[in-house]
Amino acid sequence: MRILIVEDSRINQYIARDTLLKFLLDCEIEFAMDGEEALEMIYTQPIDLVLLDIIMPKLTGLQVLEQLNKASYKHLPKVIMLTTISDAKILKACFDQGATDYIKKPFEEMDFISRINSALREIKNEQALKRNAELLETQNIKLIEANESLKLAQYHLVQKEKLVAIGELAAGIAHEINNPLAFVTSNFTNVRQYVSTLKTFLEQLYATLESDESVLNQDLKVSLLESWERNDLAFILDDFPELIIDSQKGLDRVAKIVSSMRNFARLSDDEYFEYVYIADLFEEVFIVVNNEVKYSANIITDFPECPPIYCNKGQIEQILVNLLVNAVHAIKNQIHDGMGTIRIHTIPHEDACEIIICDNGTGIKEAHLSKIFDPFFTTKPEGQGTGLGLSITHNIVVDKHHGRIHVDSQWGNGACFHIFLPYKIDIE
Repeated sequence: MRILIVEDSRINQYIARDTLLKFLLDCEIEFAMDGEEALEMIYTQPIDLVLLDIIMPKLTGLQVLEQLNKASYKHLPKVIMLTTISDAKILKACFDQGATDYIKKPFEEMDFISRINSALREIKNEQALKRNAELLETQNIKLIEANESLKLAQYHLVQKEKLVAIGELAAGIAHEINNPLAFVTSNFTNVRQYVSTLKTFLEQLYATLESDESVLNQDLKVSLLESWERNDLAFILDDFPELIIDSQKGLDRVAKIVSSMRNFARLSDDEYFEYVYIADLFEEVFIVVNNEVKYSANIITDFPECPPIYCNKGQIEQILVNLLVNAVHAIKNQIHDGMGTIRIHTIPHEDACEIIICDNGTGIKEAHLSKIFDPFFTTKPEGQGTGLGLSITHNIVVDKHHGRIHVDSQWGNGACFHIFLPYKIDIE
């Protein structure tokens, strides 16, 4: 502790100093003879406590306090006034300017030392509070940085799980695209042949008319009819529109598959929410998982009219894909006479839409029910699952969309996932 005694009387300076030393106070003591010298010392070196005389030459103690306040000095030391006067008005003015106590002169030893000790305790407490505040601020900054790092890590985990799902579905998507592409390619092979035939016919017709002006109309008619029959132009003209319509359907199907896959694969903006109908979400999801599902299960849906939900479309599509793919895997692991079944239906509640996805797969063991939403927990063989799908699903439903999710299951009898998504949520 550094104590500055501001007193124009050397005798009073020494009395104050000797009293401090007598009671073994752990402090460094400095002196100033007037207010100007005191201000210079306060501004240029750390001072914890000032014993400030009120009546001094040049600047009074009150004027020193006023100067400190005008300068908006950040590290204002604690100030105890030293005075021989009992003017309440002056003392009040000193307190208004920041003084915390006063000591009457001539000094009474016990009064003097008790007030100094009280001030020093306050200073120590304030310094401890300041250190704690700085420590808390530092820890808070570290927590904010850690939270941001966790958010970033979580974001990458979500995207990793999405990429894993995309990898698993990629072969099926390629097959889905190949089917419409195959019949479009086949149709256009026929279209080329039709165009070639029509071109030959029209060229022959033109050449005949141009080269032989003597051809009788009747002869020309017979020639054209023979060419018409020979090239089967009636069939070509009848089949041509159907080929174009069929090809257009195939191209539309390819475009829809590619669009749905692109929507699912894109790195979604976590902050973008919009109103979406559940049935529309499933329409895109079914396209993405179609090849994964169609050889293993029949999907039965029941979508009664339900208000749109306010959600992040990409995230909700991701959890629906996760749950459907998991259902297919469970069905593949169960022995069935024929295809398995996935039943999906929605129930509109007052404040939320409930989505129920049930399968007749293997189900979930009772010992695993409390763990399925834990990160990295998986019952799949090593290398076949990340253990992130249901954890991310829980995070998206509960944390991101303020909803609920739970599962009903008995081992050997399939599983039913219930997802509650509110129609409206407050996004912080």
